[in-house]
Amino acid sequence: MPVAAKKDDRLELRLEPGRRQLLDRAARASGLSTSAFVLEHATLAAQQALADQTRIVLPAEHWDAFLALLDQDEQSVEGLAALLAGPSVEELE
Repeated sequence: MPVAAKKDDRLELRLEPGRRQLLDRAARASGLSTSAFVLEHATLAAQQALADQTRIVLPAEHWDAFLALLDQDEQSVEGLAALLAGPSVEELE
């Protein structure tokens, strides 16, 4: 049986009573504690926010044009090497 990771970090929120009641009701409806509900949904929101910055979604109707561009000979782009040598978005945090 896998051992659960130790949870040492805390995150505290200040919120209006109406929001707390909403979160409590949603948690109960999901069969989760309020903490588990908030953590699950906040984690999903964080993943989506970061995915928007790290993933590109290409509509199917543009796929062939994209592949054609990939097949073209490479071209030098001024400043690109310097940009790529710098820190990534994740390293800036």
